[in-house]
Amino acid sequence: MNNKPDILLGDSHRSGICTTLWLLDRMLCETEEYACGREVHSIFYIERNTLSADKKASLLAEISQMRDLLKELKDGLGLDAQIEDIGRKIWGQFSLFWEVLMEMTSRYLKRYGEPPPGLAEYLDPQIEVLIRHLRNIRDLARGNDQEEH
Repeated sequence: MNNKPDILLGDSHRSGICTTLWLLDRMLCETEEYACGREVHSIFYIERNTLSADKKASLLAEISQMRDLLKELKDGLGLDAQIEDIGRKIWGQFSLFWEVLMEMTSRYLKRYGEPPPGLAEYLDPQIEVLIRHLRNIRDLARGNDQEEH
């Protein structure tokens, strides 16, 4: 589209611009999945994609135009793509979430009042198993990362 401008970015500007455009591009990727019909149906998390065919087509057209502009900005400012390592992403998310699960145990639920009889005996062992699986997933994600380097 446009010729590459003669702009020399400093590291702080480059980093700020790259991060913002990376987040935008990531949003575009998720929106594109929805425009292509994505719906997740799990246990507690359910997506309902009510986008009409016309809206999906319009979304894909807008995304395409935005990506053209993102490409122009990337090339024009000499920016680099940021690569997100999925193993590290999983490891990070699962490393932090065990604490959230831990706060579901009866000991922590007392902040909402005394838990009902039998809740601790039922819930706490289940949470321990979830935490164990969570740590297994975290370790598997980290294991893939270490094998590649």
